[in-house]
Amino acid sequence: MIDLFLRIGFFRKKLLFRLKHKYFHELGHSIPLESGYWAHLLEKDSYDSFSEIFIKQEYLEFLPGEPISRILDIGAHYGYFSLWLQSRYPEIELYSLMIEPSPSCARSLQNLVNQEKLANRFTYLQRAIAFPKSENSPFYDRPHMASSRHSLSHSEKAIQVQTLQEAELVKKLEPPYDLIKCDIEGSEWEFLNNYQNLLTASKYLLLEWHSWHNGEGGFRQIAARLEELNYQILKESPADNAIGKDGKVGLIFAQNLSLS
Repeated sequence: MIDLFLRIGFFRKKLLFRLKHKYFHELGHSIPLESGYWAHLLEKDSYDSFSEIFIKQEYLEFLPGEPISRILDIGAHYGYFSLWLQSRYPEIELYSLMIEPSPSCARSLQNLVNQEKLANRFTYLQRAIAFPKSENSPFYDRPHMASSRHSLSHSEKAIQVQTLQEAELVKKLEPPYDLIKCDIEGSEWEFLNNYQNLLTASKYLLLEWHSWHNGEGGFRQIAARLEELNYQILKESPADNAIGKDGKVGLIFAQNLSLS
């Protein structure tokens, strides 16, 4: 009976559409990486994130020139940045604490931390970067790496996500850290001003900045704040036009001079 229905193009298209949009995670899309690691693509937009990190390798020129083994991956999305680092440096046992507020990413991140080769080294917290005295923070969950705490229209409805507290983070992965990677779609100003203890405890910072951050001073304000925190910018990318929003984005790689 099933074979009979599958021969009919109309029913086959309907079935494929429903499988793709409702059960994509059960289709078993996975890509083998170096050294026996796997990237499991469980969501419809997984390919976008995978391509950005593994194929375009947008972070390749913004890494420390020394081994790193302890990282905070803030704005982890599907965790591919941490997985990419581990697959590139298989001789190092990488410890990564991934922070991601989006419920849409939870399935992929939980799958990642449960992988046998990463168990007890990769961990995950579903939290948002915001003012720590606020227990919860509004968050706009969107596909294609566009989730953020910033509304794009008056019609958007926010969900409430727990705010990250430094104390719970430190319990999950004690400092010091070799690298903090931070890509939080405009909340970087809150991070630089409310989580100084984490910054003080890290050798390097890899930060994606967004011109619409809440400090309202664009790149120059971010750079000035890093200087106040005793970070020296070692490399920066050209500012690019944002996709889907007016403004500029760019990458900063900076070193903590207090730990150099």
